[in-house]
Order: sequence, then structure tokens, then C-alpha cells
Amino acid sequence: MRKKIEVNSDEWREAEMPPPPAADGKAPEFADHVNPPDPSPASPEGETANSPVDGEEAYIVALQANLDDARTQIEDLKKQLAYAHAEFQNFRRRKDDEQRDLAKFANSEIINGLLPILDNFERALQAAEQTRNFDALIGGISGTSKQVNSFLQKYGVTPIEALGKEFDPKFHEAIGHCDDPNYPANTVAEEVQRGYLMHDRVLRPALVRVAQG
Repeated sequence: MRKKIEVNSDEWREAEMPPPPAADGKAPEFADHVNPPDPSPASPEGETANSPVDGEEAYIVALQANLDDARTQIEDLKKQLAYAHAEFQNFRRRKDDEQRDLAKFANSEIINGLLPILDNFERALQAAEQTRNFDALIGGISGTSKQVNSFLQKYGVTPIEALGKEFDPKFHEAIGHCDDPNYPANTVAEEVQRGYLMHDRVLRPALVRVAQG
């Protein structure tokens, strides 16, 4: 047999009633109650926030844009380098042409200065042939020789003093010895070919014969 349980009419009311408020007026505490977390807020379109995949795609797009910019800059630099190389080649070609022209016409001033001397030689020879005057020929050649020496001095070319000087291998080149009582031993007794200096450098040594004494 089932046993009948009697419940006081006031007990169920007390069980369903909430606990009385605390003395300080705060809400009553429920030991077993846990507040549920708030749901994640939705985006304005009702979508969730961007996922990590979307961030990686944006990063890749930015890298691709930077790579395209770098490639464009590289192409511009290649064009500038090619232009600069072509300009340098043209400059070097022009300089080579100028150097060849300078080498070709470097002596033009000297030759132009020698032309009047050559004219004087030709005039002296023509006058000697017409007049058969030996003295006139000597005078013409002597004057032309002075003109040549003056021209050489203009460019720093001067003759080397040799006759009667002590033999110096830096300026003299001995081609033999001679017996000459007028000159002491080891001095130049005869100048076979005149030597020349250009400023302080030997342009051509004098060919001499040295006295034996």
C-alpha cells in the first residue's frame, strides 16, 4: 500500500518564495547560480569579426603590391643604367677621336714655325744659282742657320757645349781618341756632331773625340 504523505499548506509556499533580502539591501546571493556569458556581438551586417585567414590574405595582397612596385623600380633603374652606359660609350668615343686628332696635329705648331726657315733656304739656293755668288750663298745660309737656332731656343732646345770641356758621358759620346797638344787629357778635342738639350734633359748627346794627352 502506498503511504499517503500530507504536506502542510504553508510549506510549499515557503519553498517557492525567494530568499529574503539581505540586511544591507543588496540582492540575495544564490550559491548555485552562474551568470551565462553574453553572446558575441554581431557585425553591422550580421557577420562575425574577420577571421585570421582574411588577415593573411590582406597581408599577401600588400606584399604583392610591394613586389610589383619593386619590379617597376628595377625596370626604371635598368633603363637608367643602359642610358648612362650608352652616354659613357659616346663620351669615350669622342675622347678617343680627340686624342687621335691631338696626336695627329700635335706637331703642327712646330712644323708651321719651320716653314719660313725652309722658305729662306730655298731663296738662298735660288739666288746662288742665279748669281753664282758664293759669298751670297754663305750669307743666306748663315742667316737661315741663326733663324733655326732662334726657333729651337723658343722650344727650350739649346746646344751642348763640348769642345775643350772635360769629357762627361752624360752629355758626350766618345767615338774615338786623338792626339792634340792643345787640349789636356780627357777633354773633348773634336766635336763630330753637335748635341742638344731640351730644357734640362739630353735630347741628343754630342759625338766627340777625346784627347789622350
